[in-house]
Amino acid sequence: MHTHFCHTAFILALCILLVSCGPPPQTGKLPPIPSANRSQSAAASTPTKTRTASATGALPASAAVDVTKKPLLKAFFRGQHDVNRLEDLYGTTRGQVQNLSIVSNCSLDVLKAFITTDWAPIILSRRSGKGHLTTVMGYDDADQQIQVGNPLGAQRRGLQTRAGRTLTYSEFEKEWTTGSRRACVLITPKKLNEVSIHAALEKYLPKEQVARVQVRSR
Repeated sequence: MHTHFCHTAFILALCILLVSCGPPPQTGKLPPIPSANRSQSAAASTPTKTRTASATGALPASAAVDVTKKPLLKAFFRGQHDVNRLEDLYGTTRGQVQNLSIVSNCSLDVLKAFITTDWAPIILSRRSGKGHLTTVMGYDDADQQIQVGNPLGAQRRGLQTRAGRTLTYSEFEKEWTTGSRRACVLITPKKLNEVSIHAALEKYLPKEQVARVQVRSR
């Protein structure tokens, strides 16, 4: 019995010693819990991703259409089209051109958006009193220049198409507004209408600007 008493006393003394010493020391600190204010400020300081051109409605600084790969466009220019108004092509090309759209109330930005969409707009350029059908093939905002010409004479050299004339924006605006009255023609493999053309333009231009553009297609 004496042995049992001693064993019990030893266990009791050991328990008292453990309680008095407290828990074992920590080797590291726990990470602090972030407050709501700190989380919000961190989120605010995180930079957002740069949006694409289509998301912001911005046109690229330059674009061009490879007209050497546009057989319908080249076929159109092989024909004889003696017109005084660009709108006359709607009737005179029946039986020759299947999908044709007359687009009016355009601006230079609208033409740029067509080029960016890989559509080469046809305009009536008037110089020295005479009207000439020509294609808008590319533009460059850095140089403030636009390239126009006949796709039949275009030659592909590297990444650029060489043909026709290079005009400043102001020179082009003068010839275009005098001859075409801010209209253009699109000849495409698939039939377009006002809805599809507006949808293409809205990728690069504000809706209020696109809403002014009128389309007549067949």
